[in-house]
Amino acid sequence: MDPRLHILGIRHHGPGSAASVLQALDAVKPAIVLIEGPPEATSILPLAAAKGMEPPVAILTYPADEPKHARFHPFAEFSPEWQAMLWATKHAKPARFIDEPLTQREAEDDEAAPRAEEPPSDPVTRDPLTHLAAAAGHSDGESWWNALIEERVHAPDVFAVIENAMSALRSAAATAVVDGAPPEPNAQREQRREAHMRLAIRAALAETDGPVAVVCGAWHAPALREEVAISKDKATIKGTRAANATACWVPWTDTRLAAASGYGAGVISPAWYRHLWAHFGKDAGATIALWQTRAARLLRSEGLAASTSSVIEATRLATTLAAIRGLPVAGLREMRDATLAALCHGDDVPLRVIELELVIGNRVGAVDESAPQPPLLADLQKQQKKLRLKPEAIEKDVALDLRSEAGLAKSVLLHRLLIINVPWGQLAEANAGRGTFREVWRLMWAPELSVALAEAAVHGPTVEQAAETKALTAGAEEADCGKLAELVRQCLLADLPAAARANIARLQAVAVSAGNVLALARAVAPLVDVLRYGTARELPAEELRSLVLALLAEVCAGLRYACHGLDDAAAAQGRNDVAGLDGAVRLLEDAASEEQWRRALESLPDDDQVAPLLRGFAVRLLYGRGAYDAQRTAAALGRALSAAVPVPEAGAWFEGFINDAGEVLLADDALFATVDDWLSRQSEEIFVELLPLLRRSFASFDPSTRRSLLERVGQSGRASAALTSDDPRAAAAFARALPLLKTILGVAPNG
Repeated sequence: MDPRLHILGIRHHGPGSAASVLQALDAVKPAIVLIEGPPEATSILPLAAAKGMEPPVAILTYPADEPKHARFHPFAEFSPEWQAMLWATKHAKPARFIDEPLTQREAEDDEAAPRAEEPPSDPVTRDPLTHLAAAAGHSDGESWWNALIEERVHAPDVFAVIENAMSALRSAAATAVVDGAPPEPNAQREQRREAHMRLAIRAALAETDGPVAVVCGAWHAPALREEVAISKDKATIKGTRAANATACWVPWTDTRLAAASGYGAGVISPAWYRHLWAHFGKDAGATIALWQTRAARLLRSEGLAASTSSVIEATRLATTLAAIRGLPVAGLREMRDATLAALCHGDDVPLRVIELELVIGNRVGAVDESAPQPPLLADLQKQQKKLRLKPEAIEKDVALDLRSEAGLAKSVLLHRLLIINVPWGQLAEANAGRGTFREVWRLMWAPELSVALAEAAVHGPTVEQAAETKALTAGAEEADCGKLAELVRQCLLADLPAAARANIARLQAVAVSAGNVLALARAVAPLVDVLRYGTARELPAEELRSLVLALLAEVCAGLRYACHGLDDAAAAQGRNDVAGLDGAVRLLEDAASEEQWRRALESLPDDDQVAPLLRGFAVRLLYGRGAYDAQRTAAALGRALSAAVPVPEAGAWFEGFINDAGEVLLADDALFATVDDWLSRQSEEIFVELLPLLRRSFASFDPSTRRSLLERVGQSGRASAALTSDDPRAAAAFARALPLLKTILGVAPNG
């Protein structure tokens, strides 16, 4: 191929590769710089040099009408492609991306989640470093490549050596393919990509009389230099059609740069690479010392001791290890070994505490305000800046005081994002902040949220508009009362009054024709819950309260008949619905509603058509409310667990009653004696049949309650008699039964 062509085969996200690329570009002084990357983004390529761009960042490309088929193209400051962009902009040279465009075929066929560009799947092409390392007598391709390429700066002729090595690997891969066998889908795509790049290279060479530099993955270098007829390349890409794609810059994160994230072209240690990039050209000893100083600082931030003398020892040890291992400079392995020995005193627990931040990092990039972005992302970033709610790549708990204007605004933003399926934050606990002035959110930013924002753009250009439109649309299409009530709750918490009122009206209309009383019960709890925010948020409190009372009246009127003829699964769901409604009535603090609900519960225990699980649960709730005293509850237990009642029915009743009733059993002698007597008089065959039900029932108790219950069993009359009996068979029988009893109660065998 044309001698003016200079192919710089690199490893994505490699600091040594990036430094060598800059040296090569300075030496070649190309008239045009071509970069492996999405051609749709060529127009935004110069923005890499904008003042507000802070890597890691990524180019996001997606079909304008199908954002879910998005692709990421990430860059760190130590990425060779990123440095090539900056070099071209600085020297006023045209730069272009030359990879295959996002094709219509990919947009139509690819149903996977948005992903970053990945290398081929062939064993040799997927990880050529391992094969090269093995040929050199090394077992670890990552550390071998780091020591050889990424931890030092090379002369420009290093690219010829890399190209020769990759050429040999490609030849080995080609001979491994069975003659006549069709190429795999990924191999076909690689062929199309390389055909596109060769065509772009020819066009650039025809456009200028000067040199042309190509920065690409090392694997592609031999193929791009190969003499292939233009007609063949055009035939290779025939039948593909570029999609109408949109491209923009978005923030990326260190954790998503890491290989462990699933990004195929990631690296094990982004923070280590950043450290190398920042200190290339400096004294090797200073580079080591600064890394160990950073490790010590992180240890101290976690409350762990890390003295200055230990930093000095770690620096000396890393240097010595490199010399012993025949390395010109200390690499990450030597740094880690030295940190472990000198700063952590051989204990890897402190090292594991800081290793994520030390080796991978937690940086989230930033995009310049002038860069085109999806409108929702731009609006979100504006609000993040205004509210001082910085996106971070690690989980972080944020407590919000809803009495303050700033705390309430942050809460509203996070709730709106949940409505449009952008879960930047989640409430740390299921009931976090409910009924109080405080919310605790767990925040973690991931690049995929940029795609979710792009998908939500169809609902509106701002977070508020998108959330309101999405809530209105979802409400209009929903016919389940419980889900509508939850949607109303979300709208109120997200300060979307218009959507809340529309969905309240929708809920009223659906409730009128609803035939499922238990579904109506599910609608009450979310609405009662949100009323507790009334003093912190502006809510249509009277309107909401009226709706709650109307729904509650309808549920109470039809509860008994709604519990007739339910199978096991429906009865279990019904128990959850009744439990949720019982808790909501308590929160409502309305005497008339309490009385109405008590009468509804009292209609269940003596109705044989009501599912046994719900009959037992109703007795449990009535006892807890004081409507049933101990004597009446014991009588109900005796009837339900009598010998005349079939075992499955009795077991279901017992499971309903025992739900969260551990403390009641411990405190009430009459109830305990009734349950104990019922269990003790079962035959072995029936008892074995009951075991799964008993195990599931007692599993609802917390560990301390189960342990206390076991102690109570040990102190019971039967157990004491067995332990003190003169008959050794009784004591032996109890000893044999004890492990099984512990298993039923979920207590450790040796507990």
